[in-house]
Amino acid sequence: MATLLATVSAKIPAGFSSGDLLHSDCGGSRQFVVGYVAGWLDKWNRDEYLARRIFTEVVPVPKAMVNSAYFANSVGVNVCVPIGTTAEAIGNTLCTFLEENPGIREATGDELMTTLIAYKYRCPVP
Repeated sequence: MATLLATVSAKIPAGFSSGDLLHSDCGGSRQFVVGYVAGWLDKWNRDEYLARRIFTEVVPVPKAMVNSAYFANSVGVNVCVPIGTTAEAIGNTLCTFLEENPGIREATGDELMTTLIAYKYRCPVP
């Protein structure tokens, strides 16, 4: 257990994950990248659920409705990740994205994932 914690703490800086840190793992086992992607997707899924719930249950007060709409927009309600898509597949796509775009690696992991997911998994327009 101590070895696992030492390995994890050695890879994670004091701040949020950056594209540089994620890219550095792309040449190795990709365990950190896949774990980051899985965690990001879990967090996004929970935020998206809360955004929909808040928006449908909000008291019809204009300010509350606007605030919940901003929250819903910020978590990307317009994202459709197909059922069966794995964190490993998205991690591989993220690694390719980082390899092909070295100028964006200074961005945070969250910014990179938001950009990648919104670009690759945007819901079709009805």
